[in-house]
Amino acid sequence: MRRLLLAALAGLLAAPASAQPVKIGDLGILADAPFYIAIEKGYFRQENIEVSLERFQSAAQATAPLSTNQVQVVGGGVSASLYNAFARDWPVRIAMARTRDWPGYSSDTLVLRNDLKSSVTSARDLKGKVIGINAPASVLHFMLGRLMETDGLTINDVQTINMAWPNMAPGIETKAIDGGLVVEPFAAQFAAKNISFPFMRAADFMKSPPPEVSVMLYRKTWMDRSPDQAKAFTLAYLKGARDYFDAMKGGPKRAEVVEICIKYTGLKDKTTYDKMQWSYMDPNGEISFDGLRDQQDWYVKHNFVASKTNLERMVDRRFLDYALDKLGRVDDK
Repeated sequence: MRRLLLAALAGLLAAPASAQPVKIGDLGILADAPFYIAIEKGYFRQENIEVSLERFQSAAQATAPLSTNQVQVVGGGVSASLYNAFARDWPVRIAMARTRDWPGYSSDTLVLRNDLKSSVTSARDLKGKVIGINAPASVLHFMLGRLMETDGLTINDVQTINMAWPNMAPGIETKAIDGGLVVEPFAAQFAAKNISFPFMRAADFMKSPPPEVSVMLYRKTWMDRSPDQAKAFTLAYLKGARDYFDAMKGGPKRAEVVEICIKYTGLKDKTTYDKMQWSYMDPNGEISFDGLRDQQDWYVKHNFVASKTNLERMVDRRFLDYALDKLGRVDDK
């Protein structure tokens, strides 16, 4: 009995600090695929990390729990609110990149009514049109502005209306709006139903720098108090991101990754994965500071952000550097 108690005690003392579950803000979307892959393929388990998926309807809903350490990790979109939060000394840091638009892998798409296909051939032809966006001062709002600027116009030359992506389909069909900025799979689904056509994707007109669409956000106190856990988590996550990258490129892991995404996300139709463009994920998790800077400059110019924030202070890449040191770098093209 005494030996059994001593063995049990030794096991408890040897248990890693990472035994405490890491709570992840889960949105149930393809951009969260590395979480699901790392769970299903045992990458978290290999690093002695237990994770708990906490479902939220949007990243915005997850920011308050992230601020109070109810969740430790969230994949969040880049927007004016992100820069404003950091200006208020938000207790969160960007740990690595999540998604961006890249030629051939550009989820963010301006779709237009089919009857406009012959009359709208450039950004200039959008002048006066009514375009739906999911939220003001969002990355899609920024992209629409940049698109108009390619023809010497501004965001003020189109009329924007705030509308959820699923509601844009009936809006287009009834001609209440002329088009909308959507993400995949909506662009592919609308086209398949002959509701709209993809007029232009973000990567078609934003290449240098490519837009940084979303980033991985870690709660700062968690990073500081449990650095070993954060290192292990990042290592497992990056393995999942690399499997996603392989699938995104049509590699040998694609079928397996699609099945995992079908299990965890709302996109259940397997054929849609081949019809849509997947968002680009950097397999090395590198953050495009030029992309972050370009977006911040636009928000400041249009008074969505009061003043510029030091981008370097928004980022803490020590855990990404640890993972890259362990895994090495891979070709990101």
